[in-house]
Amino acid sequence: MSTILIVDDSLTVRMDLAEALDGAGFQTLLCASVAEARIALRSHRIALAILDIQLPDGDGVELLALIRKDFTLSQLPVLMLSTEAEIKDRIRGLRGGANDFVGKPYDTYHVIARIRQLIGAPPIRDLVLIIDDSSTFRGELSDALAKAGFVTAIATGGNEGLRMAAASRPTVVVVDGAMPDMDGASVIRRLRLDPGLRTTPCLLLTGSDETDAEVRALEAGADSFVRKEDLGLIVARVRALLRTVGPLRGDSHSLLAPKRILAVDDDPDYRESLADLLRTRGYDVAHAASGEEALDLLAVQSVDCILLDRTMAGIGGVETCRRVKASLAHDTPLVMLTASDQRDAAIESLGAGADDFLSKSSGFEVLSAHIQAQIRRKQIENEHRKVREQLLRSELDASEARAATALAETRAVMAEELG
Repeated sequence: MSTILIVDDSLTVRMDLAEALDGAGFQTLLCASVAEARIALRSHRIALAILDIQLPDGDGVELLALIRKDFTLSQLPVLMLSTEAEIKDRIRGLRGGANDFVGKPYDTYHVIARIRQLIGAPPIRDLVLIIDDSSTFRGELSDALAKAGFVTAIATGGNEGLRMAAASRPTVVVVDGAMPDMDGASVIRRLRLDPGLRTTPCLLLTGSDETDAEVRALEAGADSFVRKEDLGLIVARVRALLRTVGPLRGDSHSLLAPKRILAVDDDPDYRESLADLLRTRGYDVAHAASGEEALDLLAVQSVDCILLDRTMAGIGGVETCRRVKASLAHDTPLVMLTASDQRDAAIESLGAGADDFLSKSSGFEVLSAHIQAQIRRKQIENEHRKVREQLLRSELDASEARAATALAETRAVMAEELG
């Protein structure tokens, strides 16, 4: 079991991360200072370190520098964790050799998913994700599955379940048909549309006596359908679904996996408000107060989408957009935001390279939908590019094999003639 070192002076943060990581199958080692961390690094085998920047007896970036200079620790994956108040801290940590940087307040699912990526942790075999809004039923089903030898993860609703599925890659998903935020059929449809999760077996539960409930469940994409009252049958159905599961793969990226958004705006109140709303949707948010800050950050950290205010001091949004699209981050989706909905502003922004244009007055729900659309388009393009590259590699390998065979045959003929 991999051990994660958590170095943070906040007891709340240490305990919160420890609880989440323990539930995800990791061991944790908790330290509140640089001195404690240095002892832990020398005396334990650590798979990854999470470092806060501000510590009572030193600086997390300075501790990172010591790790990178140590021959035995230089390759240790390090995840920096700090508030977003100062973007220079994020840039300093990444330039100092951090593998990634997550801002506070953080999303535990994002942290777990990033840790798995950094240490190459495989998905947990026989992990059953239970999605149900009833705490009583969740506990009963989790106990029944645990007694049957399964590892379980629990989500209290559809949206949380989708995020957990992307972070933990469960072997089977068991979802209630009726929940306040999203019904089970909608959860399964979302999973079936996701390239990284579409093959995950799904068991839909119901308390309904309607005769057509099973038909609706299977049409939604469920692999099986069970009434909630029969825990024994649910466990048996899970066992049956597991028999159909092939080798676990972690090479397909989920559209639902945690994403990082860069919000660029010179209005601190709007920037903070937008960041808070984005975090409620599970995004990790980095924010910059100017185009110059945004370009500095993009030079050291990639993001999944950029939200860029059109009218800012300094080089402004339009020029920032042009520079982003001329940099290594050119294929990152960029949504230009403006206080007005002027046609000329939209044309200028799109002409500068923006992928989308939206008025701030459109509201957060509309903005969230635009972000999802841009990230989805980019990820689908990446999947298609990967397929094309694999096909090209296969064609090259086949061509080389044919050439080698032809050469061997030619040499054999020449040898026979000379003989």
